[in-house]
Amino acid sequence: MKKTLSVLMISSILFGGIISAHGAEINGEDSASITVNGTLGQDNEDENGPNIEEGSKDWINVTLDTANIFYTTKESNHADITSPEYKITNNSGRGVKITVNDFSLNSGNLDNVDSLSISSKDTFDGAKSVDLKTFNGGEFITLGNNQGKLDVEADGVSTYKNETTYTYSGKTKSDYYKSKAEKTTHTLTLGFEALDKNGHSVVAP
Repeated sequence: MKKTLSVLMISSILFGGIISAHGAEINGEDSASITVNGTLGQDNEDENGPNIEEGSKDWINVTLDTANIFYTTKESNHADITSPEYKITNNSGRGVKITVNDFSLNSGNLDNVDSLSISSKDTFDGAKSVDLKTFNGGEFITLGNNQGKLDVEADGVSTYKNETTYTYSGKTKSDYYKSKAEKTTHTLTLGFEALDKNGHSVVAP
């Protein structure tokens, strides 16, 4: 007869903080079966994933729209610039800090645009805007991990948002686009920084 040896990990704290493990005694048997669980590769959606260095870009796992538009509104005589809402979702087991690294003009011009900004909503530290007309870049959004945590050990689930929306807005020069239409194309470059398990930036040694 074959006896199965199983290791039971007790999740509660016992005997002054010691986590206890129990096994079956093999006595009078010539074999035993042991359950073995392996972790192969890396899972950046698991906040307790053991195989990824803190601060590594391998923690970065976000979903976002890669084609955006903005436009003027007829109601404002094409003086107001607006856009649909676009979503960014952090799927990672670590929080992520997002910055606007670049906003380049590929075709057309913004000579007749007075202001143009990108603005985030619903982040734990309030709305953030970055000026795209006189671009100087800057921190944009910080999102919690996929469980809504920045500090994976101390924060409760859904303490912070792991997704947000952003929009474009601005103003054109008065009356210019009443009778004219112009098209522009741009490249918006976002930067992503994986925070450590405590929600802090990892400083390279």
